[in-house]
Amino acid sequence: MREHTGIALAIAGAVVTFMTMLAAVLVVLLWTALTIYAIVKAIGSAPDSASATTVLLIVVGLVTALTLTLAGAITLVGRSMTPRRRRR
Repeated sequence: MREHTGIALAIAGAVVTFMTMLAAVLVVLLWTALTIYAIVKAIGSAPDSASATTVLLIVVGLVTALTLTLAGAITLVGRSMTPRRRRR
């Protein structure tokens, strides 16, 4: 059996689980962010209609943040797989 097979399988399982849950998490976070945006829009003196650019940036920001969270977790776990250098 290879040395880091267990860690590699754990990373693969985490990625599959994360991608499966991503749709549901994204819907909840998007609903929350747009609700906050609507409340701020209603309180402020901005124009009545919502900005399509702002909504697009909210979606892009959420997807980017979730993807970077996954990449950061994989990086932290993957560091344990790299062999340490030995002194000669």
